[in-house]
Amino acid sequence: MTLDQKVAVVTGGGQGLGRAITLALVRAGAKAVVADMNLETAEAVAAEVEEAGGEALAGQVDVADEASVASLRDRAFGRWDRVDILVANAGMYPRSLVVEMPEEEWDRVLDVNVGGQFLCARAFVPAMKQQGSGRIICTASSIAYKGQPGHAHYAASKAATLGLVRGLARELAPHGITVNAVAPGTANTAMPRQHRSEESMRERGARVPLGRIAEPEDIANTVAFLASDAAAYITGQTMVVNGGDFMI
Repeated sequence: MTLDQKVAVVTGGGQGLGRAITLALVRAGAKAVVADMNLETAEAVAAEVEEAGGEALAGQVDVADEASVASLRDRAFGRWDRVDILVANAGMYPRSLVVEMPEEEWDRVLDVNVGGQFLCARAFVPAMKQQGSGRIICTASSIAYKGQPGHAHYAASKAATLGLVRGLARELAPHGITVNAVAPGTANTAMPRQHRSEESMRERGARVPLGRIAEPEDIANTVAFLASDAAAYITGQTMVVNGGDFMI
């Protein structure tokens, strides 16, 4: 499974799952555009890639802002003349009960988590069409299927991701572009720790049939597979990576 000479854009690539995904794609041979709202973390991951002998470009992006996404696209094509893989991973995970949730928070979560995937796809798809090939992988969540108290907006956004993936997959299949999603369960990253203690994380892992929560690499390896030629006949699908926590 190789991604030699492929160029990958990873949003939210400066931390957590995005960092692990970036490193997995680079290990498989890809060149990486590390895009994140936090430029410092994006630059740190890009430096990590280059120290390991890979090629990377760091960029700041607000995926909910069309002009910011367009600027990222232009920088990517300014460094390399193609983009083969888009990993639309950037997201936010605030906690609010529905009756207390400000409308602005609802809007921002939807704008970032699924609106950002839409804007990034729209920015990079034209070039993929010209190439006659491409891979788009969106980060969804197991919460899209089962919900979670305090995270109705997050669940709604990730459920919308599943619909976006299926619609895009049908639109883009004639152009040789596959579109899939990865839906992680609880992972060993900073995001779930915003709302869970270490004890809660251990208890959560103990309830998973495989006996632990996901490591970032568990998700990243699945993304690398979907980005590769080994997954050339897979499109419109969601790979649920949750250790058997629930089965669909």
